Amino acid sequence: MKICIERSDRMGDMILTLPVIQGIKQKNPQAIIHVVASKKNINICKQFSLIDKTYEKSTSLSSFNNLINSINAEKYDYYFAFSPGWFGLRLGFFSRSKFKSSLILQSRYKSSVFSKLGQIIFSKLFYSLSLVVDRFKSLNTNNNLHQTKMMIDVISKSGLEIGENIKTEFIFSNVLKLNKKKPVCVIHLSSKWINNYYSEDVFIDLLKLLEERNISIYLTSDETTKNKFSKIFDIFPVFNNPKDLLKNNENIIICNNFDFENWTSVINQSDYVITPESGCTHIASLTKCKLAVIYDSDNSPKNIKNEYAPWNKEYLALETNDKGLNQKLLNFI
Repeated sequence: MKICIERSDRMGDMILTLPVIQGIKQKNPQAIIHVVASKKNINICKQFSLIDKTYEKSTSLSSFNNLINSINAEKYDYYFAFSPGWFGLRLGFFSRSKFKSSLILQSRYKSSVFSKLGQIIFSKLFYSLSLVVDRFKSLNTNNNLHQTKMMIDVISKSGLEIGENIKTEFIFSNVLKLNKKKPVCVIHLSSKWINNYYSEDVFIDLLKLLEERNISIYLTSDETTKNKFSKIFDIFPVFNNPKDLLKNNENIIICNNFDFENWTSVINQSDYVITPESGCTHIASLTKCKLAVIYDSDNSPKNIKNEYAPWNKEYLALETNDKGLNQKLLNFI
């Protein structure tokens, strides 16, 4: 049996799909599973041994045509379009898979019969199964709309057996070995830290308080970091080369623009991770660390937690408008 899963969006979405793949393999050990991934999440696929082959999404016409040819040559028994948008639906339409399934998620912010209407009609016409979820209605009635659970439902309704209570962990290799002299706390410098409730100065206060806890603090950056943070780059030492960490004697450092393997190595060896809800949340969910996740109080935090909570991982959930945020993070360590 050959299966193709389209998950060509964000890193966190791919990580939340890993228990689905693991659940399929648990019940169908001989299944061959291929994944169509994005540039952002393909590194996750390469680390997960249960994925037999990975294709990378490209928006160019020639690359899309080449991908269609590759997909058709595989003659899949099942094709699953799990990412929002038209790419996965179009790819499935052109594929020669025997059974095609899609997951269509309507708006979580308002009730509208027109939400994703074009995708719904297309999917109903050309797919064997289309699970359409009215997120606004379901979230307001406290239904379980976790992304992993919804994908499991699609697999099950498609006639495949799947294990449901799956825990995926420890998929990353440590290409960078930290010289740990004391516990390590990773704090991810997503721009989501800085908002109407929380400033860079308050963040710096948090770092100074944490420094008194006799821990090493590694601040990891991404493409959004310098949009909101500027002062900390003048205050704390910046490491652009991961190998230089081995010579570090500072309590607080900035791991600036580490590549995926080195970034995940740091997270994988950390004792604590503090991060706004982001890809870092889900990377950390695959490790042994204690995890604290901060949700944007202006962006339906209850609903985001419902859909994107780390799968089968205990964690501390906080919100940006919490006036006691710094104190709760201190208590977390």
